[in-house]
Amino acid sequence: MSLREIASAAGVNYGLIHQYVGTKDDLLEIVLRRASSEWADYFSDAPSTEAAITHIMRPKSSEYARIVAQSILAGGTPEALLGRSPALAALSRRLEDEVERSADAVDPRVCVAAMTGMALGWGLFGQFVQEIAGLGDQPDDSVTEAVYALLRRAIDPV
Repeated sequence: MSLREIASAAGVNYGLIHQYVGTKDDLLEIVLRRASSEWADYFSDAPSTEAAITHIMRPKSSEYARIVAQSILAGGTPEALLGRSPALAALSRRLEDEVERSADAVDPRVCVAAMTGMALGWGLFGQFVQEIAGLGDQPDDSVTEAVYALLRRAIDPV
């Protein structure tokens, strides 16, 4: 989708977007940074670590996963798209502060990376996997909830 198509879909003037935002990549960077900043606030202020983990491992629009995948496939790098995610840094800090660490404990950043990767993967491929696993007759939301619950149990450091 071009910047002109994005402007049309949003009902705004293409020239204004181009003047104030710049390119499509600039717009994507703004969107990703804003989303990450909002998630960082939530992860920092969540009532509990469990609530923060549940928030990242919850069903959400697959649009975000598709946008990220499309950007990566087009050659986008993490540094160009977002840099180090404020959201993932906030959740990692929270896990570091609140979870008792034994000598063999997994680095909280690894836990957060696993959760994020799995959530993005399901957001991108969930419907496809649901069908090929023979779960096409089940409601999408129910399957997604069950998958996320299983993933949380598998990697939840709390």
